[in-house]
Amino acid sequence: MEETIEQRIGRRVRSLREEQNLTKTDFCLMINLSRPYLNKIEKGVANPTIKVLEQIAKGFDIPVTYLIRPASEE
Repeated sequence: MEETIEQRIGRRVRSLREEQNLTKTDFCLMINLSRPYLNKIEKGVANPTIKVLEQIAKGFDIPVTYLIRPASEE
């Protein structure tokens, strides 16, 4: 079964956060996001808004497009 966009975003967010050795709590404080919502994003069950994706991207200093690009571009 193909990975959904929500799952792909969640996988990328979790991977970036772990690469930077950030706890969920620390990252949430950095970007002003609730921890339960970040949990849902990382699990691929939340459908984050563009505004939230921008917050996440700014926290990692990456373009928003990295989070949403197709898996075929990885």
